[in-house]
Amino acid sequence: MPAETPPYSSSHRTNSTGDDMTLTNTSNPLASVAPSSTTRSDSHDHIQASTSTVPTSAALTATSSTEKSLKPPPAAALSSDNGTPQNEPKPAPMLSERKSSILRPPLPPLPFHLRGHKGAVTFVFIVMVIDHGLFPPAAYFGLKYATNISLTTIFGIITGIFGVVLGLECFIRSIKLLLPSRNFQPLGQTNRFGMDFWQFSFTLCLIINVVCVSVGTALNPPFLNLMAMPMPTVIFNLSWQLLLSDFLHERKVRTPFRISSTPKGEIWPRFIYVIIEDVIAVDCNGKREWRQAWRDRVAASKPMRETLKRLSFFWGVGGICISALCFGLLWGFDSVSGKEAGYALGWLLPWAWIIPSTVFTTFYVKKRLKDERHFVQRYKGSFSV
Repeated sequence: MPAETPPYSSSHRTNSTGDDMTLTNTSNPLASVAPSSTTRSDSHDHIQASTSTVPTSAALTATSSTEKSLKPPPAAALSSDNGTPQNEPKPAPMLSERKSSILRPPLPPLPFHLRGHKGAVTFVFIVMVIDHGLFPPAAYFGLKYATNISLTTIFGIITGIFGVVLGLECFIRSIKLLLPSRNFQPLGQTNRFGMDFWQFSFTLCLIINVVCVSVGTALNPPFLNLMAMPMPTVIFNLSWQLLLSDFLHERKVRTPFRISSTPKGEIWPRFIYVIIEDVIAVDCNGKREWRQAWRDRVAASKPMRETLKRLSFFWGVGGICISALCFGLLWGFDSVSGKEAGYALGWLLPWAWIIPSTVFTTFYVKKRLKDERHFVQRYKGSFSV
């Protein structure tokens, strides 16, 4: 028969601590262990401890294991981000993180940043200013009054250099649009030899310039007024397209043909929208990814559409005014000195308007992009209306 379990003496009585149900031996505190079993009664609010006795060595072993279980988890169990256990939720983000997330609205991103192309844009802009602004009058006055070269030869040199730069720009764009990969072509373009709308407009400007300088050079002596027409003509050609496209867009006129990525039958797009799409997609190598992103951004953002409307009016009206001023200066003088002054102003005056207008547009667009982020965050969910 099994041996009877001796009853507890007064020195081996246990006290309950309530929450952790630890059994405490008043005569030997080291023998305090958790009970082997507990029973909760539905009719009473107390817990009865088990009547079995625990040897002292076993109690020490249980105590050491309990202390080990209370030690913090090792470093390997901590996450590498903030040192918190992986099974515990991460703490709430700091105020700076919340603020930065608020300033990032849910807008379709644009895969093009001007700060990553500052060198290339600056180089192209400088070449345009020199070739289309400073070089023609400098070469004319320098060669005429410093050498004995005839005016026909002088204008032949100016026309050749000016035409080579424009022709090279047009040729490079055409090659990119005709590549078999079609990465530079507009969205939805199925024609193998299809061009974008800016290519047609750019080619038209090139043809007008070639006609002006060719007729002016063919006359004997060369017609000085026609030789200064290229820049005012280009500005006028772009300005009336900006204003006309705005009028058609506001009137919701449908396109009778494809305009870059805008298919036939859609509302007429603003010409400034088409210029930004085509120039960045082809000349800045944005490709079709840029065309799609630009289309999504403009469709999703009302502030962006308002910005394009204001810039189109600014450049359109300003271009009409500056080209009209140049035409008046070119054809308003009859004397030789007056015609020479008009020739110089015909090349230089447009850049006196283009350069400050470009600087103004850069800072204005930066400000409008910040306003766009705050606007979208404020009217989240309805900003595309």
